[in-house]
Amino acid sequence: MRLTPEYVMDLGRQELFASMLNAMSDEELLKLQRPANIRQEGELKGRQEGEQKGKAETLTRQLQYRFGNLPSWAVEKVSNAKPTMLEEWSLRILDAPTLESVFADPS
Repeated sequence: MRLTPEYVMDLGRQELFASMLNAMSDEELLKLQRPANIRQEGELKGRQEGEQKGKAETLTRQLQYRFGNLPSWAVEKVSNAKPTMLEEWSLRILDAPTLESVFADPS
């Protein structure tokens, strides 16, 4: 289908957009989608990193409140932890008698 000026003038906005998409090759359509996918992936990654940083900051404050000033090894451990470990430690802090026991291997 050819998009002539006469044809375009007779279409509404949605119909025009649909006609343009139908006239495009698969390769052209993929080029249109790439920037949107990259942006969405970037937004998701940024959101996940922000959540992880927030969890680490919260756990650090809880540990400081419970055990006082933290040694550098504890701060580093929290900073480099995966989200699942941060969640695990945030539960252990509730009944851990020492800072070391928060991070101890549960086996």
